[in-house]
Amino acid sequence: MSYSALAPLLCMLFHARCSFQTLPASAAEVDKLMVRLRYKVHILNGFADNAKPLIIHCHSRDDDLGEHTLWKDQEFRFKFIVHFVKTTHFVCDFNWGSKSLDNISVFKNDAETSSCRATGNCFWKAEEDGIYFSNNDQNWVKRFDW
Repeated sequence: MSYSALAPLLCMLFHARCSFQTLPASAAEVDKLMVRLRYKVHILNGFADNAKPLIIHCHSRDDDLGEHTLWKDQEFRFKFIVHFVKTTHFVCDFNWGSKSLDNISVFKNDAETSSCRATGNCFWKAEEDGIYFSNNDQNWVKRFDW
């Protein structure tokens, strides 16, 4: 059978295959397929009083975002586009009085992408007993103890 005779048959098979492809059944499945490139990281001072500020220093391999002093209810945020080959990784040092946590991963393309994908936001809040994470600024999960 010649190519010219096979071409219409192959086109019909290809079209049929594409037409009957299974579509995602739920929002969770759609979310898995979604590719998000832009993210925001929010660092919040959630301490009850203003006696001591939260001092943070955030950086990636390519960008140093500097040191920031956050008083009660203040926020530092930064936005970025993830690297195509999934190497985007930001870490922060958290200092509050005599307590400190160094090199806390606040965004790593492998780990935080799935947690932050739905909203495009990664929230981190420092409180008296540790550091909490949320992707919507409402449902907080404790990730680190001081």
